[in-house]
Amino acid sequence: MNKSKDKTTIVVLLGPPGSGKGTQAKKVAGTLKLPHVDTGSLIREAIKNQTPLGKKAKDIVESGRLLPDQLVNSLIKEKLYSLKEDSFQGFILDGFPRTIGQAEALEKIIEELNLGPLKIFNVQAPEDLLIKRLSSRRLCSNKDCGEIYNLVSKKPEKENICDKCGSPLYQRKDDLEEACRQRLVEYKNKTAPLEKYYKDKKMLIDIDGSKDKDIVFKEINVIMNSCP
Repeated sequence: MNKSKDKTTIVVLLGPPGSGKGTQAKKVAGTLKLPHVDTGSLIREAIKNQTPLGKKAKDIVESGRLLPDQLVNSLIKEKLYSLKEDSFQGFILDGFPRTIGQAEALEKIIEELNLGPLKIFNVQAPEDLLIKRLSSRRLCSNKDCGEIYNLVSKKPEKENICDKCGSPLYQRKDDLEEACRQRLVEYKNKTAPLEKYYKDKKMLIDIDGSKDKDIVFKEINVIMNSCP
């Protein structure tokens, strides 16, 4: 992938929880050397720091429901404006937008900041695979590490211990199976219509997220290099 020097690179990764869009967002961001704006991490940080948004978000997130558009839009707008001050060349958006209302808010932010066009990838996988991936996920409890494991595809060498820093692993409440199913229901009800919104605009690029993550990345890479 080669960044253009005369325009920004803005990539949006869509897809249901467990589709692997977060993994791909990190790989794309690393290759392009662009900021990875992970909406979920921003929200969890707000919850941990007990900010006004975090206090409102805590119960909603732990139940597997999506946050109201107004809260998320405000969080993302603040983040992207702070990045603009650093003279960035673009960014990778992971977990935003999730509704048509959020997509419209993103378009306004991009217009306000005078940024380049969007490249939108829609990473998909079968529901049974999504549930299996999500409920098997474990995270390092050390915030400075943050390594992610999966009991199916990426087990730690020692049970419940991070290979990198030796800290205990934990399972997020929203990764419990019941919450996972609720998250997918929320996705179908609120986020899936976003696919049609971008398809109608001829902006959506579908990606099969059920394949090995390296294969998925290669496919995204090829498309990125072929895009004008």
